[in-house]
Amino acid sequence: MSAATAAFGRSLLLDDGDLVFAGGGLREVEGLPNLVQALTARVLTPFGSDPFNTGYGLDIAAAFTLPNTVSGVKQLVQLNLVRTLGADPRVRDIRRVVFDDDPDLTAADPAQAAAAGLARTRRTLTARVDVDTVAGDPLALTLDVGV
Repeated sequence: MSAATAAFGRSLLLDDGDLVFAGGGLREVEGLPNLVQALTARVLTPFGSDPFNTGYGLDIAAAFTLPNTVSGVKQLVQLNLVRTLGADPRVRDIRRVVFDDDPDLTAADPAQAAAAGLARTRRTLTARVDVDTVAGDPLALTLDVGV
């Protein structure tokens, strides 16, 4: 077993939430790609919707359903991303959560600024999350968060 597999585990490969079959069997994913898949699934799962682990998932319902400012929504989403991703034992630290409409990001790319504005009208935020893993590997995730 490689060090990456030992640190980040092995699971069944998912493609848009579906199991992947190849060669007459289920495909597996291991190492860092397994961690990326697991963290993405954790964020895409509504908080409390897993009957076997009611503390699993991302709790953002209030951010998008109650009256709030854009900055208030972002703060709620940011806090919940840190809580959700930090709950995975393979994550050592969440270094940064920044949204795709951050002025530092959009100044360099006007197309990104337009895409970020469109995403906001759909009640979706794209977050870029920098994670330190327990194996010491940095990991950059791009996650779409919304209702």
